[in-house]
Amino acid sequence: MDYTKKAAEFVVQTSFDSIPRGALKVAKTALLDCVGVMLAGSKEESARICARLAEEERSIREATVIGQGFKSSTLMAAFSNGTAAHALDYDHSFLIGQPTAGLIPAILALGEKLGASGRDILVAYVVGFEVTAKLARSLPGLRQGKWHSTGTVGSLGTAVACAKLLRLDVQAIQWTLGIASSMASGIVANFATMTKPLHAGLASRNGVLAARLAQSGFNANPMMLGEHRGFYDAYSRDLPFDLRSFKELGSSFDLVERGIKIKPYPCGGLTHTAIDAVLKMRDQHKILPEAVKSIKAGVTQYVFNTISSRLPETGLQGKFSMPYILARVLIDGKLVLDTFSEEAIRDPLVRNVAEKVEMEVDSDIRETKEGSRPCKVTILEKDGRTLSDRVEFPRGSPQVPLSSEELRMKFTECACRALNKEAAAQVIKLLDHLEDLDHLDPLFELLIGNPS
Repeated sequence: MDYTKKAAEFVVQTSFDSIPRGALKVAKTALLDCVGVMLAGSKEESARICARLAEEERSIREATVIGQGFKSSTLMAAFSNGTAAHALDYDHSFLIGQPTAGLIPAILALGEKLGASGRDILVAYVVGFEVTAKLARSLPGLRQGKWHSTGTVGSLGTAVACAKLLRLDVQAIQWTLGIASSMASGIVANFATMTKPLHAGLASRNGVLAARLAQSGFNANPMMLGEHRGFYDAYSRDLPFDLRSFKELGSSFDLVERGIKIKPYPCGGLTHTAIDAVLKMRDQHKILPEAVKSIKAGVTQYVFNTISSRLPETGLQGKFSMPYILARVLIDGKLVLDTFSEEAIRDPLVRNVAEKVEMEVDSDIRETKEGSRPCKVTILEKDGRTLSDRVEFPRGSPQVPLSSEELRMKFTECACRALNKEAAAQVIKLLDHLEDLDHLDPLFELLIGNPS
């Protein structure tokens, strides 16, 4: 099978009416979640730096730089907004990585330039997500590598979504995938730095650029997904891959079958089952921080290798520090955006408890079910009492979903970093009825925010 052509044909043939209602429902949830974290992320320094670069092209005024108070070129708006979407590590995920942190900013920026309707945006999102999902599922060895899937497979999914908005034909979409394959990148060693969210910004920019180049006749290898020395040979070298998932395009939708994981905590998703375990034990057993002698978090080898920060020196490092995160949960009983401020991570009480936390590889901990992130946390108190709990799926996953009220509370918490409450409420209403919008101008009039 020509898998590149199969993906391109799926993109061309998919219409709003051919998409399952369940997939559209999840797509709207994804848009709400991403727009919220993008607004909050726009106030982070990484996003501000990117926005300053975008401001150099503000005279072009093609697309809104969300939360920054101005418009810029489509490419620079996508780049800046993509970085903002991942700046707080609060965006939703699928299996591995954040597939839509680059996708949604790209289709919003390009959609604004093109005068796209709400239905256009939803269809572009669905085809982009489904191609990204098939790529992620076809690369079970990606976790063993050093690539960040948000920047790698994310670039390709974003590119076909942009190609859909541009109404490219099958051949041009095959070129789009070939072009994006040469742009895709993202190194895991850059986690806990500003460059991790940059991966999403680059995926967003890459998608727009690849599709627009292909639209202009810029060609590439049209069989990149199956070609010798192509995408898989480059990004899954010496690791297993299996492209059979592409046969499901159009007949099975991952948005329905597997869904997305909405983060209830603004930090690395691989820590979330441990957080849930500590919160549960804290509430059930009334654990006091001063009574704790030690905390052990048993995790898989992948989690141990990826969540690398010990005691953080920056807020970004704090988002990937199991000791800091579990200490905060034990003391505060919650994790919020301000948990990872530069001031918060230096709290001496928290650092004292964090010194008692150890993360270790537990040979009995295995991902026996797709999408699971098992973790076992054991707390030993000074009086000898031992408490333990194991969590398989984190809150926010399809197995343990957040309620509609929790989703809206998260959105409002995030959005109010850049908008007032009235504007945030209006954005929710517009996104709730996105498919009824003939154009997105009312949405962008709100999302532009203020440059404060």
